[in-house]
Amino acid sequence: MRAAPLPVLFAMLFMTGCSIKQTVTPASLSAELAPEICTIPAVGLRAGFNTTYQQLLRDKGFKTRQLAAGSSPTRCPLTTTYTGTWRWDLLLYMSYADIRVYENGRQVGQAEYDARWGSGRPDKFISAEDKIAELTHQLFPHGAQGLGAVAEQPVDVPLSKDAYRQHQLKQLMSENLPYDQYHQRYRELMQD
Repeated sequence: MRAAPLPVLFAMLFMTGCSIKQTVTPASLSAELAPEICTIPAVGLRAGFNTTYQQLLRDKGFKTRQLAAGSSPTRCPLTTTYTGTWRWDLLLYMSYADIRVYENGRQVGQAEYDARWGSGRPDKFISAEDKIAELTHQLFPHGAQGLGAVAEQPVDVPLSKDAYRQHQLKQLMSENLPYDQYHQRYRELMQD
């Protein structure tokens, strides 16, 4: 058995150390939340990332409200923070993105793309816009659908005089009163 040449061993070692990782935990949102999400970009985030993410959220049915970079996720019932970094390796490419979702200050979802250790991989040269879209779709698979579904409270509608009388008669019949009391109440109802 012949040993592999030294350059091949170095190339294999170099390639095994290079990795690109992506993990997404879809946001688990309560139905009673309004479909409004406050967005908090990282300090110094590229404008293109911010614009793309905001539009994707609107496309998914959310109303967006941007807060200042560094704001607390507790400022709104539904909040998202996001950051992205770019590197240069023959071309400029997005090497890292992290998007987190908070409900009442508690993290309920996260999408992370990490190509910082993918130095020898040509597939790190992706379209940042497409990657942000992919992460957003995986993070919010149903978008804002189903949010704001607060149970409606029954509305008391005033009854007409006849409907009210019918309601009172039904109630009177179900009370199982002695004959004298029943007739007395019946006459009172009919006089009103």
